[in-house]
Amino acid sequence: MTQNVYFLCRQMFLMPVLGLVLISAVSSGDTLQLIRKIPHSGYSEGLDFHNGFLWHSLPKEILKIDPKDGTILNRFPSPTEHSESLAWFQGALWNLSFTDDGIYRGDLNNRGELTFVKKGTTPELHGWGLTHHENELVMTGNFSSKIYFVNPKTLRVTRSIETKIKDVEDLAWDGELLWTSSFSTEKGKIFSIDPKNGKTIGTFSLPEDNCPVIDGIAYDTKGLWITGKECPSIYYVKKPISRAVTSKK
Repeated sequence: MTQNVYFLCRQMFLMPVLGLVLISAVSSGDTLQLIRKIPHSGYSEGLDFHNGFLWHSLPKEILKIDPKDGTILNRFPSPTEHSESLAWFQGALWNLSFTDDGIYRGDLNNRGELTFVKKGTTPELHGWGLTHHENELVMTGNFSSKIYFVNPKTLRVTRSIETKIKDVEDLAWDGELLWTSSFSTEKGKIFSIDPKNGKTIGTFSLPEDNCPVIDGIAYDTKGLWITGKECPSIYYVKKPISRAVTSKK
């Protein structure tokens, strides 16, 4: 999502969101257990963990980050004017573009150069979130409640699921469940989603309330890395045990 769109929508949603936050405070979720946090800066569009490093998507560049202390190890130019989320999958770095609705595949050569090629277009205008599930890419659309599963060879949608989240943001997969957040509601919260049917399995809050719009979730086999827009840190939290929620969301 572009910064202009973000700030416009933030104003539009401010009053409704205040009410929703009060409701959610009494009706949903457990607080995530913080392991540690590292410094964060920039307008986050997505996050992934690969081979011991964090990969962070900003509108105009992609960062390789040391998860120990937040040191930026490399900076790579985005394939288009405004990149969205990213995901390492089958040896390549995949990236969505807000600019041209493209699905880009990036290959890292022995010299450390990252080269992107457009391979297809997103199922909806302006794809937002990206991860993978088993042998498929998984992505979301612009202000969309749907999650799409895409064949990485043909870039065609194989199936989709409907969620109760009206604007699904970034995505991560832990080998069992999908993890995501919402742009406009449930500020500072993440959701675990059943990839079979889109059902919300659990709702969880960040341990600090200074990251209202979560737009960056990654899984590293032990825990979840979480950050967002206007967020001062990348949080490393213990992966919670998801349980069925009883509240209506």
